[in-house]
Amino acid sequence: MRKAKILSLVLLFGAVLLLPAHQYWPWSRLKAKPQAPPKLSIDRDPETGKVRVHWTGRGVLKKHSPGDTRFKAVRKRGRKPGIHEIDPTAEQMVFQLQASSSVVSANVVGYVNLSLRPGLSLIANALYYTNNALALWLPTAPDGAQVYKFTDGGGFEVSTFDAVGGGWSNPDLQIPIGTGFYFNNPSSETFTYTSFGEVLQGALVNPLPAGISTKGSLVPQAGSINSTHGIPGEPGDEIRLYRNDGQSTAGYISTFYVSDMTGSSWVPDLVLGVGEGFWIQKQNSQDWVRYFSVN
Repeated sequence: MRKAKILSLVLLFGAVLLLPAHQYWPWSRLKAKPQAPPKLSIDRDPETGKVRVHWTGRGVLKKHSPGDTRFKAVRKRGRKPGIHEIDPTAEQMVFQLQASSSVVSANVVGYVNLSLRPGLSLIANALYYTNNALALWLPTAPDGAQVYKFTDGGGFEVSTFDAVGGGWSNPDLQIPIGTGFYFNNPSSETFTYTSFGEVLQGALVNPLPAGISTKGSLVPQAGSINSTHGIPGEPGDEIRLYRNDGQSTAGYISTFYVSDMTGSSWVPDLVLGVGEGFWIQKQNSQDWVRYFSVN
């Protein structure tokens, strides 16, 4: 009798083993939840001046700078979450984390260097940062340097840097990405301004109000205001770029929006540099829409 029971149990166990796995291992039906893509952040060490790229999740940190045809690995090792520090010596550089052959970080970060000659420059922040306060993204400047932000009423909000006091007269002056502003360098030396933040991607909208305003691109890209940036306009609209060449010839270069039998465009066509701002006067408000992707 006991042998018969043992034989029955053996036969039953053997039958179970012959069943498809999902019929006797209920946890085999459970699937791993897809993990969110890794994310990058960037800041700058206030003491050393180094740019620090932080990342979460595993992957290979890669960089891309002007002249590169693709992203290149920053280093072969160090695949775990961590921090990469770099001296911001290139004109511009962006970073991305490659988690696998098909998964990259949810965002791209980087920095841009602008060489500001003595005198006035019209510039803009081309990288997104969560805090738009002047004292955060421009912590130091030549003594007596001034920032002028154009206001809707036609005037300017002004902030002056005091090197002795180590701060701005209006440290909370808000200048978000895509806003043009004037920087006056009172020294006799070229000042390098390093901006850092996230590269915006997707459908990007920068409103252009009727009347006069100062604007800049929402992406760190140089190119034609017609074909590359696609700045919209209507007949009678005007754009002015302020070019500081370090000589007495520094000043505005104007272009007007023209519509005729051959089409509509800004004439003459001008190149808007990375981080360069511009003055624009429009007859009517329009949205400046761009679709941008790093990859």
